[in-house]
Amino acid sequence: MTPRTSAPLRAAAVLLLPLALTACSSAKDSAAGTGPAVTATTPSSGATTSPATTAPAAPADTDARLLTGDKLRAVLLRGDVLPKGYKADADGTRDSGLDLAPVAKDGAAGACGALEQTGWIRISGIESASFAQGDFLNAKREEFTQEVDTFRGSGAVTAMTRIQQAFTRCAHFTDSGSGSPVPVKVKSGPIAGSNGQSIKAVLTSDQWEGGTTLVATRVGNSVITTFYAVQSADLGAADVAFTQKIAKNLARAQR
Repeated sequence: MTPRTSAPLRAAAVLLLPLALTACSSAKDSAAGTGPAVTATTPSSGATTSPATTAPAAPADTDARLLTGDKLRAVLLRGDVLPKGYKADADGTRDSGLDLAPVAKDGAAGACGALEQTGWIRISGIESASFAQGDFLNAKREEFTQEVDTFRGSGAVTAMTRIQQAFTRCAHFTDSGSGSPVPVKVKSGPIAGSNGQSIKAVLTSDQWEGGTTLVATRVGNSVITTFYAVQSADLGAADVAFTQKIAKNLARAQR
């Protein structure tokens, strides 16, 4: 399977401290079934994550219901949906193609710093069968990233649960990836009207200009994850509407 791109958060981490402007190194990681809705909880610093579990082997005939990367790519937003000035970043735009990844064991939950990177769904530690992602930047290095992952069995539900747990666990963390410690706050909760299928988190820091909104939404056996990193006071609030558009596209593709 083509590896997803994982690059450091570029726009929200426009720091007031010069040393913190140094970019982190990028990595290639993979990470996001029908089931009950997930209800988000108010963040608390004392929360812990569930231990890693082993994904059950899925019958071969269930793979026929999984969308491959080329089909997932078609549900992603185009640049003309975003504010004027955003252009596609080729380095962060890819998909898993026509093939499905083999069944794999679930991994451990990722570190809080993953929330500041593209491909942040890997914080769940759940391996997907296929994915597609797209990345857009503007001249100010503000960034919108979208990813859709499809899972076997109950993987999508498990991924959403672990994302919720990560938002709670990471309510306050320190990012040292730029060379200087940067305290980050994460305020999370369910998205109104989503019946527990969508949760969001807003990342801020006293050392940032602006902030970042992250959204995770489950649609059947797939999970959409996005982040919108901006330097403005709205902290990327439009990310919710962008993700809802992707969800509608995905629901149509799954019919």
